[in-house]
Amino acid sequence: MLAHVMSWLGIFLEAAVLIRGQRAGLISRFPLFYSYLLVVLVQDLARYTSWAWFPESYPNLYWATQFVSVVMGSLVVYEICRVSLQEFPGTARMARILLVTAFAGVFIKALLTVRADAHLWFSGAYVKFERDLRAVQGLALIILLVIFVWYAIPFARNLGAIFIGYSTFVALSVVQLSIVNHYWHRAEPFWKIVQPASYLGVLGFWLTMLWSADRVADRNRTKRPGSDQDYGAIADATTGLLEQARERLGSTVRP
Repeated sequence: MLAHVMSWLGIFLEAAVLIRGQRAGLISRFPLFYSYLLVVLVQDLARYTSWAWFPESYPNLYWATQFVSVVMGSLVVYEICRVSLQEFPGTARMARILLVTAFAGVFIKALLTVRADAHLWFSGAYVKFERDLRAVQGLALIILLVIFVWYAIPFARNLGAIFIGYSTFVALSVVQLSIVNHYWHRAEPFWKIVQPASYLGVLGFWLTMLWSADRVADRNRTKRPGSDQDYGAIADATTGLLEQARERLGSTVRP
């Protein structure tokens, strides 16, 4: 009974955040974030239908849709980076390089661990994959927070709500997935209650903070001198190193 109530409450809150985003004109400002919520809403409706009427297909549907939502969540991190650093192109470029490199590493690691018994491998490996990807998302959000504080980058209320809410969700997901990875079925009762409860809390926070659009932060606010130039130089140096590494790898592989 409790699981049904929490499922429908989550669907209601997701729909409410989307409706308020449309009425407040926030969807055009944060299209990836609201696309993520729309995808999650459709997934939750499909999962509940499968759970109630086609329980035998629910596990496969769950893992497939969860993979999509995790990937979409990475796009939320990208949008936070894009919106917050739009006036700092050098810093944004460096952040994009780090994010793409980290996310690509997680996907490659997952592919390299595929075993022949893919059906048995999938559920256990997926938990590790989601945990690793969530951990990378969390690391990216921490790095962005350090950049925001160090260079006094403007941070409006709506963007701050998305950042805080998604950061909280990612942090709780990493903890929960780590517990499930170590204890598996023994942790299932814990997972079924804590995961949706924490997600409901994040949705309630988003509904409150994204109820209306805030005034966009002053783009002329003073930033620390040389911040963008510093990160622009670092980005150029990083790109050069990656190019050199690729050339050396190519010369090594060629006969």
